[in-house]
Amino acid sequence: MRRSILLVIFTAFLFLTASLQAPAFGSVLYSEEQGDSLTSTSPASTNLFCTSPLCARMITGWLHTEPDSTNIYDYNGNVVHLQGVNVDGLDFGTGSSMRNPDSCRKGWSIQRTSFVNVASWGFNSVRIPISWENLEPTPPSLATNGTWIHHWNIPYLNELDLVVGEFEKTHIAVIFDFAQVDVSPAFQQAPEKVQGGECEGWGNPTWLYSSITSPTTGQELATAMCNFFNDLSMVGDMSPLPIEAMEAAEGMLASRYANSPTVIGIDMFNEPWFDSSCGSLTSEGGLLTSFYTKMGQVIAAENPHLLLIFEDTTPGLMHGAPILKSAPSVANAVYEFHIYTSTWTTAQPYVHAFLNNADGWGVPIWMGEFDAFEAGCTGINCKLDPNWQADTQSMLTFCNLVGINWAYFSYYSLGTDLHTPVPHSEILATLLDEITIS
Repeated sequence: MRRSILLVIFTAFLFLTASLQAPAFGSVLYSEEQGDSLTSTSPASTNLFCTSPLCARMITGWLHTEPDSTNIYDYNGNVVHLQGVNVDGLDFGTGSSMRNPDSCRKGWSIQRTSFVNVASWGFNSVRIPISWENLEPTPPSLATNGTWIHHWNIPYLNELDLVVGEFEKTHIAVIFDFAQVDVSPAFQQAPEKVQGGECEGWGNPTWLYSSITSPTTGQELATAMCNFFNDLSMVGDMSPLPIEAMEAAEGMLASRYANSPTVIGIDMFNEPWFDSSCGSLTSEGGLLTSFYTKMGQVIAAENPHLLLIFEDTTPGLMHGAPILKSAPSVANAVYEFHIYTSTWTTAQPYVHAFLNNADGWGVPIWMGEFDAFEAGCTGINCKLDPNWQADTQSMLTFCNLVGINWAYFSYYSLGTDLHTPVPHSEILATLLDEITIS
């Protein structure tokens, strides 16, 4: 009901083209002496490291949700609105950094300028795509007692520690995203479903798919995705069942940051999708809910402070969106969607459908990726929305009004020299105009 009333208000807003300023919640100041947060009524002090006119409220500790509430709260009970950026690069490769790239010339890295720029611009959070392949490029080994011994990639974990430590200095909250595109680097020269083809995918470890040959077909990708969520091995007893193995990876990461309030959440699986051969929309949604419930329980057992972020499919990846019919049965759940439609007009039916799900389940909602209607496209065949700026402003104003948290994708189209259809400065200015002082 609350959001229904707000939707009516927003419609009037569009008609009158009036300016809206989101209501200000109590801001937070960090005290080095006390090591704690102090309530302040000054909006200008919301982010001590921000140099922009508008600054999202600084996050200084773990966050949580409440039953039947669509808000995210800090430990003082203040509503927090995540407004951030994806900083990707750590999801690429097959275990080695860009100093030693693989045969597709990929390896993990991160833009170190992001450590300062994200806070300086006024954002309060980052979504960091990582990959299970980079966490565990070596397959587990079977011990004599029948348990699996996992061999974690220590240099990669050290890099994640560095990233967390650097963002901690400016109180930028970190959410780790278990990323995948084309399922795994095992799948090469595949008809990638988002950006137009890659030498290799990224995400799940290659040792789950040792029989795959290149080039990969779309059906092989669909079969691998369907088998994964049905917990079916594609390598027999050479490795643990795939979901069991991924639970070990996500549980390990949660445990590693159990004492770090900078790490506020784990995005449990990036952009799941199925083709029609896997089952009906209802059955596919059920597979996802079951997966997120089990994964969330594993993460929460290791680190109960974390937000447990569960993604629906992304519009355009399959024959329907959303497909989830229920939220996972875990505390601190946050519902996520991505928008890569051509215009705000084409995005609205999907955004409303995702929003209705979140309202019906009583959980917060997060738009974890969007590229300002291809203004920030860094791939090939970019199709820029001629009205990208107005459309982005309308979408983010709507999100701020109804409580949708958001994270732009990605830092590469804001703080590097990669070419985009629109100058980086124009994209950044548009985003910064939509930051709410809360």
